[in-house]
Amino acid sequence: MKALSNEMNLQQTVIHQASQALNCCTDQEHGKGSQVEAEAERLLLIATERRSALKVELDRLKGEGPAGQRKGSTPFRAQDDVGVSASKGSVTLQELRLPLKADFVCAAANKPESANFYFFVMIRAGAENTVATPLASMRSGLSGDALSFSTTFTLPEVSSDFEIDVEVYCLVQKRELCPDKRKKTNKSKILWRHMYQVHEACFSAITPKRLLTSITKSGTQTPVVASPGGPNAVRTSNFTLVGSHKLTLASIGKNKFPLEKMNVAGMEIQLLSDMFQYKVPFLCPLEGQVYLRLQCEVGSCVQERGFLTMFEDVSGFGAWHRRWCVLSGYCISYWTYPNDEKCKNPIGRINLANCTSRKVEPASREFCARPNTFELITVRPQREDDRETLVSRCNNTMCVTKNWLSADTKDERNLWMQKLNQILVDLRMWQPDSCYRPL
Repeated sequence: MKALSNEMNLQQTVIHQASQALNCCTDQEHGKGSQVEAEAERLLLIATERRSALKVELDRLKGEGPAGQRKGSTPFRAQDDVGVSASKGSVTLQELRLPLKADFVCAAANKPESANFYFFVMIRAGAENTVATPLASMRSGLSGDALSFSTTFTLPEVSSDFEIDVEVYCLVQKRELCPDKRKKTNKSKILWRHMYQVHEACFSAITPKRLLTSITKSGTQTPVVASPGGPNAVRTSNFTLVGSHKLTLASIGKNKFPLEKMNVAGMEIQLLSDMFQYKVPFLCPLEGQVYLRLQCEVGSCVQERGFLTMFEDVSGFGAWHRRWCVLSGYCISYWTYPNDEKCKNPIGRINLANCTSRKVEPASREFCARPNTFELITVRPQREDDRETLVSRCNNTMCVTKNWLSADTKDERNLWMQKLNQILVDLRMWQPDSCYRPL
């Protein structure tokens, strides 16, 4: 809690400094309408959002007390059916791109004196994990027909049920021309300029904050709401949230995501109707999607080496063979002797991604009388030369293999079972599409 309070105070300092800088931007000579002003608006918004999230988390911890804090710090989600917790991992986001509408790109190229649009992306994963991209504008940040962000974000130590909010913010800066620099134009140019100015004015005016103000101005007064920047905040940022998307484990493997919904709730939803709730505003330069590359790595480093005795079919007869087994990654490889591991290919492998056992357990004494034996059921697509054996059978298009492995002692058996169950939980939680579902 002390660390959260210190971080809140730090963000409050940033809010105060950014507000002072913006108060100095009074005209074009003092930075009004410049990228420096936009950067100050960005820093103000980031600090405000961070402080707000930290305050919510601090209030939650205060309400729950010490017991709630210990409960909230539990690193894993328990797996009731296996009794093993899934390992944490890291999630990396990179190669962010925001495609723009073609008419806005052409207008920006043909009318350099027109309004400038600044964008940046904020990524949230809990109160203490909030990061943001640098600014990108339609004048200087275009890469083809999209705004590109080269920054890479890595969120370490996240659980498999992670949720990452990707939020896109926009700021419109109008450029004021001096009277002596204005040129006479013909009627067609006047009409085009008028239409474009109306287009810009609509986008800059229709924001949730301004729309709600205009709606409620003639009616009853809205209650006073404390500034999210804290009691000492002088300003709030002029950046507007134009779209967001929530990333989860199911997002792995995709690279295109819709910008769907703005953060509005309660009475605001009724007042704003569908204009800002479910998609990017119509007059926004964005097409309404965000492209990014999402990767995850499991933090599990389970390894084990030792002798196991394996049951095998030899010419139709069952036989137990002692093997040197190595558990590494998601595979059990085995050799005849320990020294063979360094100079020979393994005799065979058991791919744990093919395991359909819900949980690795001791083999039933009804079918296997050898002590300290555990069982692994694996499946794979059936091949033409497959045949029924003592350890495998063909079921429709799949070949099902029953693997019996016996340890020398009960403690060794339990250790192998524990590590195998850990790998199965990590596989099924982090890579559900790359492994078979348990039966």
